[in-house]
Amino acid sequence: MYDVMAGIKVVEVAEHTFVPAAAMILADWGADVIKIERAAGGGDPGRNLAIPNSGKDGLSMYFEAGNRGKRSVALDLTQPEGRALLHKLIATADVFITNLRADARQKLGIEPEDVQKLNPTIIYARGTGYGLQGAMANDGGFDYPSSWCRSGSGYMQTPPGAEPPLQPGSVGDLGGGATLAGAISAALFRRERTGKGAIVDNALYLFGIYLMSQSMAAAGMGLQRGPTSRADAFNALVNNYRTSDDRWISLCLLMPQWWPDLAHHLGRPDMIDDPRYADPAARAQNSAALIAEFEAIFAAHDFLYWKQKLATLQGVWAPLQSPDEVIADPQALENGFVTEVTTTDGRSYLTGASPAQFDEAPIGQLSAAPAYGEHSTSVLAELGVSAADIADLRARAIIR
Repeated sequence: MYDVMAGIKVVEVAEHTFVPAAAMILADWGADVIKIERAAGGGDPGRNLAIPNSGKDGLSMYFEAGNRGKRSVALDLTQPEGRALLHKLIATADVFITNLRADARQKLGIEPEDVQKLNPTIIYARGTGYGLQGAMANDGGFDYPSSWCRSGSGYMQTPPGAEPPLQPGSVGDLGGGATLAGAISAALFRRERTGKGAIVDNALYLFGIYLMSQSMAAAGMGLQRGPTSRADAFNALVNNYRTSDDRWISLCLLMPQWWPDLAHHLGRPDMIDDPRYADPAARAQNSAALIAEFEAIFAAHDFLYWKQKLATLQGVWAPLQSPDEVIADPQALENGFVTEVTTTDGRSYLTGASPAQFDEAPIGQLSAAPAYGEHSTSVLAELGVSAADIADLRARAIIR
């Protein structure tokens, strides 16, 4: 954990992954993040998603990816006493973060004006599916449909006649959460200089559109661009190739001067002076023929052979690695891109670190997501609630 957010208190009333991921990154950076969960029904629904092979030994890969390093308070916000406790927490916080829809925010009294009455300099951060305006302003949103499909990402990866690809992970949730954390940090920086609070918003649809900025710009310029297949790539040196054991190697040789070195690494120096491939224009004109040549070359050897063979390549390339390979990759481990997370009972697992590093150091030790309501007693005690009152609140199911 880093210390750049040490002393910052974050109160989170959010569920699933998008907005919780933003608060988790702030926790990774040193903030004290207090996650408010429902007092009934087991808390954040993200704890118990019914997705096969997504959890082990009480740990959920989805919940961990958005909630490590926090403290959990199970609180019934439908009751006046529960809301009063939330208000006490907000009054002592630097950041309030939520992804509840407008009707729920209004019902619970956690709209920006409500929260800023309690704490005028607080940073109010909100995540939505589709933004604050328009016909879809109060519609629910999830990562794949709201950020991936609606934004053009899915469309641009679906060649004619093919099926839309399934998303490999929570790209919109985790990326949107990271950018929301960055925006919160900027608002905290302004508050440090001016004393002024802020309202910060992000949306799954907004983040999805941002990821597609190049395609948006093309559309805005009137350029006609659509999905293409691997066989139709205009540059054979920027493409993926299958190995003999059905694995893949990705080439990304954008610099023309890398061409001779590639030909030597592929064992085909004869191609260097072949007039069909001698310069970028010729290679573009004969792209289909060059792709066919490369397909035959890569298919002649297995994945391990090509990983070793291309290790000294001048240009940029990558193996298409599995998650199991990534968490064992020395490059990821030595840089701290893959890091260890420890549970309260001493177990641990490896995962991806937050996408930033400070002071040229890896993030270091991280703690797993909290158990449901694990910190209800300690957090309320910090607010000055007596042990007797905490026991009474628990007996009446205001807290868990």
